[in-house]
Amino acid sequence: MNTPSINLKSIQLGVKSVTLTFADESKLQCLYEGSYKCNGYEALRFRCENAFVDIFLRVNGESCLLGFSIASLKALSSIFPLEMELDIKKPKRILVLTTHKDAAKPYSNAFGYYNQFAIGKEPRSPKPSEEPEYPPQMVFIEHSDYARGYPCWTYPTFSDDFGQIPYYSVFLLADYDGAYMALFTFTDRYATIYIEPGPKLRVFLGKSEKNVELNWAASITVDNNPYKAVEHCVNAASLHLTFKPRWKKKAPDFMNKIGWCSWNALLTEDLSYENVIEIVKRILDRGLRLGWIIIDDGWQDEIKRDGWPRRILRRLSANERFPGGIINVSRRLRELGVGLVGLWHTINIHWSGFDRDVSKELGVAGYFSKFNESYVPPPRMDEAYEFYRRFHSWVKANGIDFVKIDNQWVIHALYNEDSTVGESSRSIELAMQAAAYSNGLDIINCMSMAPENYSNFLFSNIMRVSIDYIPFWKADAKLHTIFSVYNALLFSHIAYPDYDMFMSYDPYALVHAVARVFSGGPIYITDREPEKTNIELLKRFVLPDGRLIKAYEPAIPTKDVLFRDPYNEPILLKIASKVGDCIAVAIFNVNRHGGRITDSIALDMLPFEVNSGEYAYYKVFANECGTIKECDRLSISLDELGVEVMVLSPIKDGKAVIGLREYILPPSPIRVLRTADGKVLVESIAHGTLLYYADGKFNEREVEKESIIEIL
Repeated sequence: MNTPSINLKSIQLGVKSVTLTFADESKLQCLYEGSYKCNGYEALRFRCENAFVDIFLRVNGESCLLGFSIASLKALSSIFPLEMELDIKKPKRILVLTTHKDAAKPYSNAFGYYNQFAIGKEPRSPKPSEEPEYPPQMVFIEHSDYARGYPCWTYPTFSDDFGQIPYYSVFLLADYDGAYMALFTFTDRYATIYIEPGPKLRVFLGKSEKNVELNWAASITVDNNPYKAVEHCVNAASLHLTFKPRWKKKAPDFMNKIGWCSWNALLTEDLSYENVIEIVKRILDRGLRLGWIIIDDGWQDEIKRDGWPRRILRRLSANERFPGGIINVSRRLRELGVGLVGLWHTINIHWSGFDRDVSKELGVAGYFSKFNESYVPPPRMDEAYEFYRRFHSWVKANGIDFVKIDNQWVIHALYNEDSTVGESSRSIELAMQAAAYSNGLDIINCMSMAPENYSNFLFSNIMRVSIDYIPFWKADAKLHTIFSVYNALLFSHIAYPDYDMFMSYDPYALVHAVARVFSGGPIYITDREPEKTNIELLKRFVLPDGRLIKAYEPAIPTKDVLFRDPYNEPILLKIASKVGDCIAVAIFNVNRHGGRITDSIALDMLPFEVNSGEYAYYKVFANECGTIKECDRLSISLDELGVEVMVLSPIKDGKAVIGLREYILPPSPIRVLRTADGKVLVESIAHGTLLYYADGKFNEREVEKESIIEIL
């Protein structure tokens, strides 16, 4: 019997085959028996000896939610008990986000070399290539190798065949020449689902079971607009999973000001009370009003062991480099005028967990993880909440306002065979978030691009969207920007994207700065040498009081590069966002081999509707002005790692306001009001040179902070 197909606009979707794997490693393919209705869903029944699988489909217009349940007389594999092969026609082009650990191969030597080089120390690894191959070959790997490979980030890849999808992928966007299909997988009540070559959906369980009740696996949407396909796909999933979309959650207060993080500045060995205070004070003395600070990894009193695991928290205390403890450094930072202080820890409290004495200090039992060979928070919701509540109470009592919670992917492996990955990840993530917020702590989520994490972001509203920034490495300026931008296409719907810290005196700091101004998320530096801090660059997006000039919404790739590879193809990377009535486009030359690239900008490339027939434009770094209509194309040429920002302001009644030309994003420091009688009023929150278009020409006018002027 043939399985039925569902129609999502012009695309047909079906389930081609269903295969079960049991605890004894035997495999059986299930045969389709027929369909039935269940609680408003259509269910497809597949049966094999000793087991049956129901595939649930909830179709709503152009969207489909796909789930499954399993009933078996034999114990199922704890690793990958179920594989579903989908029946979908071949697309023209595919963008995929994968967690495959081998995607990070270009970075293998980079951390050991450039993290040391940037702070004047002897590199610990050979110098990496300035033109590394990306993407590297990503072949099948055993789950044990995957789980030990820190699979915490997603990486974009481009292809034209479902057979080229990397293993352990979580999202794809397929181009069908005018129709676009978004497919997004996640972790639900029991299991995590990955997209693999075929395309196939592969189910990871984490614990051997005989029965798995309804577990949603994937959200699929087809739309004529690729951006709407992604948005609707995520929103549809959020109605049935734990996470909520970004726009429904509060944005943390510290996002509005410039920050500083200790990580690249000091790493672990140099992190101390004295060094943090000295650097922050000297940066403040340079006139940069830092709004917040993160004390990153290296403050802990820890046990170090050879091999795996290596670093275990010994007790709830800072080490000897912090006399007076964390509360002493947080108090001193406030005396210097820093408003908010953040503290780093991992989701399991430290990289390899904690010693039993930490549980005794908190008065809550820990859980001994075979994966870590140490104690970690317990996987039951009530016990986990009490554990995190007491831990975060200690953090708050030390004068901390928010936490950066790292290593979150490890939930995938910590509780193997004792609970399913769905049960443990939901308990840990929700307990952690609830406990932090109940103690008045906001969260920056890091190493959290795994389904077990983002599927449970109920309160959390910031997440790192790429592998770590690496200072002074040309290849990182290219790849980090590419990774962040394409990852934000998906993850900006779940949380504000964090593009990570950067050094303001990095040779490629302008690329990093512009990308972060367009990210819509937090912006923070990690300067070690304040005398080198690039105040002139920072002044272009930081106001004198520390407030940030940045895009209102996270920028996303334009249509012409959505399915292109700007690292390997001779094209410019373009991303766009809105600032009031204006459109802002950032353009980067991030090509692997360098050289000058000439490309073009047109209104029909933008990732949102254009509501005006004519715009006044301004190229910020080239200092060029002009007008552009719907049918026009503007040529732009950039050298290697060149960057340009273009502002497009709608011309209404012969007038258009660009903004203050001193800033990377000129419209951000102003507010434009058009009155019923045709007047155009501009309110500025900063001193600067107002650029505007009127009577067929561009004009400039000096404006003062907090002033309101009329454009004539």
